[in-house]
Amino acid sequence: ADAPPLFKAFSPKPIAAASLGQVYRATTHEGVEVAVKVQRPGVARQLALDWVSLNFAVSVYHYLVPSLNDFSLLVDEAIRNMLLEVDYHNEARNAEEFDRVHSYLGFVKVPRWLPEFTGPVGTARVLTTEWIFGRRLSDLPRDLGRHAVQMAVQACVVQLLLTGFVHADPHEGNLLYTDDGQLAFLDFGLMDTVEPYV
Repeated sequence: ADAPPLFKAFSPKPIAAASLGQVYRATTHEGVEVAVKVQRPGVARQLALDWVSLNFAVSVYHYLVPSLNDFSLLVDEAIRNMLLEVDYHNEARNAEEFDRVHSYLGFVKVPRWLPEFTGPVGTARVLTTEWIFGRRLSDLPRDLGRHAVQMAVQACVVQLLLTGFVHADPHEGNLLYTDDGQLAFLDFGLMDTVEPYV
């Protein structure tokens, strides 16, 4: 049986792409504009194969070049984080937590996720969030760009020294200066925690 379309409109081409997924712009039947992140086919399986292959290569290297260094720990950590990046419910939880602990700044914006347009826990290959209206920092006029960079620096220092919940991928593609003057962080797949001692 044919199912009705989930969205009223859906961009034919991605508006952003990365190694693990692509982002499309869509509109719900209620008229809400959203960002739909779609995982590339076979990504989780490929990461598992990479993990096995890299651990084998590291064990062969360790056999041939004895060392006190255990490079398998680096491989395990890297792949573990990549597997977390493709867990879209984990990413949604990260976004909610990031918003909760940084909202007091007053200028940090986090896109709200829409669970009804996101796949099931454990197997979700789609993550849908509200669309953020804004501009890349490099597209801003010079003075406004400096202001946005100051906001980004302040938010990142707060993450490291006060909240301890760190966006581990804050490059320009994951930051937007919103139309209402806030700094939006995007893509919460790669996060980390540090002990906030200050």
